[in-house]
Amino acid sequence: MGRSFSNNRLLDKLIKGEYVHILEYVKKDDFLRIEMRVNNQAKIYYKKSLIMTLFPSREPMLLSSGYYQNKPKPVLILDNPESYFISAKQLVEEHKRDIKKNIEFEIQQRIAKVNSTTNNRFLVLDMEYQFAQDKVQNRTKEKTRFDIVAIDLKFNKIILFELKQGLNSLSGTSGADDHFVRYQEHIKHPQFITALREDVKGILWSKKQLGLFDFDINQIMQKIEQAKIDYAVIFAAHTIEELNRYKQQFGSKYKTIYINIQSNNFILNDGI
Repeated sequence: MGRSFSNNRLLDKLIKGEYVHILEYVKKDDFLRIEMRVNNQAKIYYKKSLIMTLFPSREPMLLSSGYYQNKPKPVLILDNPESYFISAKQLVEEHKRDIKKNIEFEIQQRIAKVNSTTNNRFLVLDMEYQFAQDKVQNRTKEKTRFDIVAIDLKFNKIILFELKQGLNSLSGTSGADDHFVRYQEHIKHPQFITALREDVKGILWSKKQLGLFDFDINQIMQKIEQAKIDYAVIFAAHTIEELNRYKQQFGSKYKTIYINIQSNNFILNDGI
């Protein structure tokens, strides 16, 4: 099943073995996110920065040395991982100088956190989703990651969301138009659609096993094979002026969910 644990070794380590304290810490931290990846890997992100990778049969891979070249290396103690995560997050903050991007990453993480339930219309499953790029023919030069993968529980759709924060994020490379072109390159290939459905099922199953989802996934799993695939933008506006300008320029062009950052409400409501 796509992005899931095809053997139980890493799953057992996370649920009841040497990584149990890591999983418990991630669960209680609003700004850490654990995602399932191919080849039986679990990756932990902080504001889109990869700060830990867990494997079934080798030692964890920790924060890249590029984040702490002239600073002390963060040390992981499996029974007490808190100090590692505190240190790793601080190093990420110091390393990132692009404040706009930091804000965008934080918004994305908060969206994922509050929409991890069936109480809302959209169930967020994954962030930074990437399909095997060599299988996408006629694609643009840059590789493509979709910011958020979610299930539209109301209309049984798998939605590939691109998050845009403020008007400056809408144009140029990785702008709203650019990313829609990349979506079209992907959706033409049956292999992508099949892989995406399998990945969605694998993510659902894995996160249920890890206790990250506290609801019954069986009915959702059964509907995935019939789920349509769609693309949409999440536009996070700082002001009413930004919101109105987006609607004038892109509102009729792309399916869009609107978020008013000032309201501090990151639940994805009807709007598509």
